Amino acid sequence: MKLILPSLLIVVASSVSAAAPPSVAQAQAAPSQPAPSADREALARRFVSLTITAEKFMDTFRAMAASTSSCGCGDSEEQPTAAKLAEQQNDVDRFLKLVEPKVRARMPLLVEAYAKIYAREFTADELQQMVTFAQSPAGAHYLSRRLQVEADPTVTEQEQGFWEDLVPAMQQFEREKCLDHTAKRIAAGEKNAKCPLTGKPDTRAG
Repeated sequence: MKLILPSLLIVVASSVSAAAPPSVAQAQAAPSQPAPSADREALARRFVSLTITAEKFMDTFRAMAASTSSCGCGDSEEQPTAAKLAEQQNDVDRFLKLVEPKVRARMPLLVEAYAKIYAREFTADELQQMVTFAQSPAGAHYLSRRLQVEADPTVTEQEQGFWEDLVPAMQQFEREKCLDHTAKRIAAGEKNAKCPLTGKPDTRAG
């Protein structure tokens, strides 16, 4: 099983990332603030309990594992045999059996951590609106399918495209910075200064 298990691990990582509050990264580095009220913490805990559960995590892992194992992923482009599919599914089941106890043991700590951040970042009124949405049919549907949407191949393909687009932009940015630095060196009298990213002297300083 060369592709099934790695793909599932990617789903696990993306699921955890997608479950995080929008400002977790900023909150980790945020300066100390007055502790939120008990009511806000209770509302935040309620919202998180509707948003993040061990069952939702495991249901997502199972669904994505089933999708991956049925996609025909194998050692060649040929359709896998029934025996191969059974072997892949058995491997996935064994992996999930190992993961589930760890997920359930970690979940209370994860929920509490998220609840504290939500309580700090949102007002009581906002949290109440979020709970109301989460309990509505639309909210419940959104929360039940959110991770699958995030992991959908059509989404991940476009996200990969963003990273591919960044590479030439980063290269151009580094080259321009290099040329600017070289121009300053030449202006300061270092006539043989070169930008190592071009291998040629820069003459923009005149």
